[in-house]
This record gives sequence, C-alpha cells and structure tokens, in this order.
Amino acid sequence: MKLNILPARAGYLWVKSGFSLFAYKPAAFIGFFTSFMLMLILLGSIPYVGSYLSMLAFPALTLGMMAVGNECVKLKNSIVLPMTPPPMLMAWLTIRRAFKALVYMGIWFAFGFALVLLMGALLDDGEFAKLYMQGGGLSQEIVQKEGFLNAALLTTLLYFPLVGIFWFAPALMNWKQLPLSKSLFFSAYAVYKNWRAFGVYVLVWSGVFAIISGSVLFLAGTLLGGPTAGLLLMPLLVTLSTIFMASTFPTFVDCFQHQAPKAPSNQP
Repeated sequence: MKLNILPARAGYLWVKSGFSLFAYKPAAFIGFFTSFMLMLILLGSIPYVGSYLSMLAFPALTLGMMAVGNECVKLKNSIVLPMTPPPMLMAWLTIRRAFKALVYMGIWFAFGFALVLLMGALLDDGEFAKLYMQGGGLSQEIVQKEGFLNAALLTTLLYFPLVGIFWFAPALMNWKQLPLSKSLFFSAYAVYKNWRAFGVYVLVWSGVFAIISGSVLFLAGTLLGGPTAGLLLMPLLVTLSTIFMASTFPTFVDCFQHQAPKAPSNQP
C-alpha cells in the first residue's frame, strides 16, 4: 500500500470527478444514498436510543458510497461479469460483508463525536449538543444564549479532524484488509499529508453548496414565491449531498492508488 502526496489542485479534481461519477450512474448513487438516509430516519425514530444508533452509521455510509463508485468504475471499464448485481445492491452487499467491522468502527466514531459534543457543551452548558441530538427549531432566543455560537463553532472545528480520522478507514478496512487501528491511523495520516488538497476540496464544495442552493432559492423565490422555493431546497440538497459522497471515492483512488479489482473469471 502506497500513499500519494498530492498537490492542492487535486481537491478541485476530486469534486469534478464526483460530478462525473454521479453523471454516469445517478440512479445508483441517489438510490443508495436515499435508502441509507431512510434507514437512518427509521433508526432515529426509535425512542431514547435512536439518535445514538444513527451516530454509528458514518463508516457504513462512507463505505457504501465508495462501493457504488467502485462498481461504477468497474462497469465503465467493462470489468464485471454479466450477472453481477447493480452498483446499488453491490454497495449493500459490501456493507453486509463488513458489517461487524463497521459496527466496531461506528462505535469508535460515535465515541469520538460524543467527545466533540462534550467539549462544545463546556461553553454553553450543553444547549448546542441538546439541539443537535434532540432536534427542534433554531430560534433567535437559542442563538443569543451565552456561549451557544462559540459551542457551535468549536464543535464544527473539532468535527473536521474526527472525520479525517475516519475518512478512509472503512475503505482501507474493506479493500486493503487493514485492522481497525491501522485503518484509523493511515486514514488520519493520509488526510494530514494531503491537507492542502483536502483544504481545497472543502472550500470548493462549500462554494458549490452555497452558490447552487443560493441561486436556486433566489430564482425560485423570485419566479415562484417563497414557499415553492423552500420545497425545491430539500431535493436539491439531497442531490448535492449525494454528489459530495460520490466524490469520496476519487479521494481514495488518488491517495492510495486504488484500482477497481477485476471481475473473477467465470471459467472453471
């Protein structure tokens, strides 16, 4: 396993590759992402423990979306057997095969995220953490509470390195056969060594979300009215989030020289 140290421009290319992958098989990416989100909603509806169960799912979502990308690359390069299931189903099969390892990884992610929320809670007596875990509306009264904005900012800043630790870990565990500890270490190390590329990646995606959603809301609000514009925002955000997750696979390919494995021979 070799780690590539990439220039900052790679971050922009990852975003571009994400759009290209999505355009090749949009139904596969949207189908997996929406079905996974539906599963999270069902888990979140379980009383008392629902929100905590949802926190375990980040590694599975990451691996699933990368698996969809992996299958799309294999299809594009004609290296799959005729009877191979479609990419969306292959992603769920990948999650099922790695389920036990993903559960352990999810527990560690949930533990790390709980620590992030706890550190933020020290600044506002837990108001932001309570809002995040229990949901509810964001009112002006809540925002103006002492320490709330500082807690939100600190939580966000601490969340980025946590995600970096787990960014490649599910893929390394699945395709490189690394144990949990090594997967987390090499994931964190890869993101650290390529911080310039990931910095551009985050900035470009932030601009994409802001410009596209802002433009659509402005045009829809001007032409169709405010309520209709709000209805258009949700499918737009789901689509952009799906493309964002599709772009995670190019990051793995470039950083670790990953190649989609060839289809097994159907000869006896």
